[in-house]
Amino acid sequence: MRAWSELFRVSALFSVPGDALAGAAAVGRGPGRGTALAVGASLCLYEAGMALNDWADREEDAVDRPHRPIPSGRVSPAAALGAAGALTAAGLA
Repeated sequence: MRAWSELFRVSALFSVPGDALAGAAAVGRGPGRGTALAVGASLCLYEAGMALNDWADREEDAVDRPHRPIPSGRVSPAAALGAAGALTAAGLA
Protein backbone atom coordinates (compact mmCIF):
# COMPACT_ATOMS: atom_id res chain seq x y z
CA MET A 1 0.00 0.00 0.00
CA ARG A 2 2.82 2.40 0.83
CA ALA A 3 4.42 1.94 -2.58
CA TRP A 4 1.15 2.76 -4.34
CA SER A 5 0.69 5.81 -2.11
CA GLU A 6 4.14 6.98 -3.16
CA LEU A 7 3.46 6.26 -6.82
CA PHE A 8 0.20 8.22 -6.73
CA ARG A 9 1.65 10.98 -4.51
CA VAL A 10 -1.43 10.80 -2.31
CA SER A 11 -0.30 13.74 -0.19
CA ALA A 12 -0.76 16.03 -3.22
CA LEU A 13 -4.38 14.96 -3.80
CA PHE A 14 -5.79 17.62 -1.52
CA SER A 15 -5.01 20.31 -4.09
CA VAL A 16 -7.10 18.66 -6.84
CA PRO A 17 -10.73 19.18 -5.66
CA GLY A 18 -10.19 22.91 -5.32
CA ASP A 19 -10.05 23.34 -9.08
CA ALA A 20 -13.51 21.84 -9.65
CA LEU A 21 -14.93 23.74 -6.69
CA ALA A 22 -13.44 27.00 -7.95
CA GLY A 23 -14.88 26.32 -11.41
CA ALA A 24 -18.35 25.76 -9.96
CA ALA A 25 -18.07 28.95 -7.91
CA ALA A 26 -16.87 30.91 -10.95
CA VAL A 27 -20.08 30.10 -12.82
CA GLY A 28 -22.24 30.77 -9.78
CA ARG A 29 -23.08 27.19 -8.86
CA GLY A 30 -22.93 25.64 -5.46
CA PRO A 31 -21.40 22.22 -4.97
CA GLY A 32 -23.75 19.57 -6.31
CA ARG A 33 -23.77 16.29 -8.19
CA GLY A 34 -21.96 17.75 -11.20
CA THR A 35 -19.26 19.23 -9.03
CA ALA A 36 -18.81 15.92 -7.21
CA LEU A 37 -18.47 14.12 -10.55
CA ALA A 38 -15.93 16.70 -11.73
CA VAL A 39 -13.93 16.25 -8.52
CA GLY A 40 -13.99 12.46 -8.95
CA ALA A 41 -12.93 12.69 -12.59
CA SER A 42 -10.16 15.15 -11.72
CA LEU A 43 -8.83 12.88 -8.98
CA CYS A 44 -8.79 9.87 -11.32
CA LEU A 45 -7.06 11.76 -14.13
CA TYR A 46 -4.54 13.32 -11.74
CA GLU A 47 -3.61 9.92 -10.30
CA ALA A 48 -3.42 8.42 -13.80
CA GLY A 49 -0.93 11.13 -14.69
CA MET A 50 1.18 10.38 -11.63
CA ALA A 51 1.38 6.67 -12.47
CA LEU A 52 2.01 7.32 -16.17
CA ASN A 53 4.74 9.85 -15.36
CA ASP A 54 6.59 7.35 -13.19
CA TRP A 55 6.11 4.63 -15.82
CA ALA A 56 7.56 6.90 -18.54
CA ASP A 57 10.47 7.98 -16.31
CA ARG A 58 11.27 4.50 -14.97
CA GLU A 59 14.68 4.24 -16.69
CA GLU A 60 15.77 7.70 -15.55
CA ASP A 61 14.43 7.02 -12.06
CA ALA A 62 16.42 3.78 -11.92
CA VAL A 63 19.56 5.93 -12.06
CA ASP A 64 18.51 9.13 -10.28
CA ARG A 65 15.77 7.97 -7.88
CA PRO A 66 16.13 4.23 -7.33
CA HIS A 67 13.98 4.45 -4.18
CA ARG A 68 10.85 5.28 -6.23
CA PRO A 69 8.22 2.50 -6.39
CA ILE A 70 8.89 1.27 -9.94
CA PRO A 71 12.70 1.19 -10.01
CA SER A 72 12.81 -0.31 -6.53
CA GLY A 73 10.57 -3.15 -7.73
CA ARG A 74 7.76 -2.43 -5.26
CA VAL A 75 5.38 -1.68 -8.16
CA SER A 76 5.88 -3.35 -11.53
CA PRO A 77 5.91 -1.20 -14.67
CA ALA A 78 2.98 -3.23 -16.05
CA ALA A 79 0.94 -2.64 -12.89
CA ALA A 80 1.64 1.10 -12.98
CA LEU A 81 0.68 1.30 -16.66
CA GLY A 82 -2.46 -0.74 -16.03
CA ALA A 83 -3.44 1.50 -13.13
CA ALA A 84 -2.88 4.59 -15.30
CA GLY A 85 -5.12 3.13 -17.99
CA ALA A 86 -7.87 2.14 -15.56
CA LEU A 87 -7.80 5.53 -13.85
CA THR A 88 -7.91 7.34 -17.20
CA ALA A 89 -10.92 5.29 -18.22
CA ALA A 90 -12.62 5.97 -14.89
CA GLY A 91 -11.93 9.69 -15.14
CA LEU A 92 -13.33 9.89 -18.65
CA ALA A 93 -16.38 7.82 -17.72
